[in-house]
Amino acid sequence: MTIFDFLFGCRHADLSRVFTIGGQTYRVCIACGSRFSYSLASMRMGRRFIEAPEPLPAQPAQSPRRVFA
Repeated sequence: MTIFDFLFGCRHADLSRVFTIGGQTYRVCIACGSRFSYSLASMRMGRRFIEAPEPLPAQPAQSPRRVFA
C-alpha cells in the first residue's frame, strides 16, 4: 500500500475483465475488490455497487441422535 492509497483510497487502476452474472454486468478492482457497473451498450463503466452484507447460509436442520445402551 502506498501513502497515496492510504490518504485517498484506491484509484481502481487495475480492473478485471467484464463479468455478467445474475443479470448484472460489472468489473472488479483487483486491488480492493470494489465492483463497478458496466454498460455493454456504451462500453463504459458506471457507478460503484453499494454492497449489502451477504446473508448467512441457512443451517441444515439436525436430526436428534439416538443413543443405544
